[in-house]
Amino acid sequence: MDAKEVVKKGYELFGKGEMEAFMDTVHDDITFIYPGDKHPMSGTHKGKEAYMKALMQVPQLWSNFSVTPDMMISEGNKVFVKVTAKADGMDTIFGHYFEVGDDGKLTMFIAFDDTLSMFNAMKK
Repeated sequence: MDAKEVVKKGYELFGKGEMEAFMDTVHDDITFIYPGDKHPMSGTHKGKEAYMKALMQVPQLWSNFSVTPDMMISEGNKVFVKVTAKADGMDTIFGHYFEVGDDGKLTMFIAFDDTLSMFNAMKK
């Protein structure tokens, strides 16, 4: 599988809620960067466990959250994805950057999300 196919598979599994299978696409030493300092997932998260812990916040913070890739640009092991993100009270665009290691697993994820829309849709 090339990098674009790995990322596409990850979105499919995440979208179906198949988190165990999704985490099989993630490298043990993944780096997940969520810019900012006020968002519940902000910061640099290192390792599969930290990544999963950050993602597990999603259903607690947003009802009916979904991300659908609209377009992917791939160069070598790097993939950028334009994403439609929806939840109750939210319909917006995200940008997601990934790197895929030689083992075919996600090694880097940087979220460029619409944090204001996310904040406004957050469960109170």
